[in-house]
Amino acid sequence: MRSKGNTPTRGEVTDTVEKQREDMSDQIEQLDIIATDTETVRDTLEALDLNGTAEGSEQVESAIEQAESAAVGRFSEEDDTLEQIQDVTEEHEAELQERSDASESDLDKISDAAGKIETQEAAGELENAKEAASSDIEFLKSQEQISRDARAENEQLQQEHRGRVQGGRR
Repeated sequence: MRSKGNTPTRGEVTDTVEKQREDMSDQIEQLDIIATDTETVRDTLEALDLNGTAEGSEQVESAIEQAESAAVGRFSEEDDTLEQIQDVTEEHEAELQERSDASESDLDKISDAAGKIETQEAAGELENAKEAASSDIEFLKSQEQISRDARAENEQLQQEHRGRVQGGRR
């Protein structure tokens, strides 16, 4: 029998999945804000007449280009942070899959044992064990799917925001 010391509770699994979803969502919000800022800066530069003095126009244009560069740099930093969160989330999904596979193996072993049991009381308890293992498998698969769906949605939004920032580069 294996040690249960490093086995998470269902509450811990749910909390981890929810925290990762929230962290990814927060990062997507940051990317959206920065992409909007970048678009605003670019639109502002395009809208300017720059008909003052040559020096003034050059300084204004340079400052706005620096603002765009700063926004793009910040976007890149936040994008990298989101990538790290997504990597951790993907690792957690793999862990949930491994735990689900292990529980399925346990269920098979319990089913095999139940077929060999003669006494009604022991057979009833093994049936309870099968139900518990099945419930655990269902829970783990559900949490893995919730995590995968959230990550996929965030990856799609991330690509859209990247397109907004990279598409308007000068």
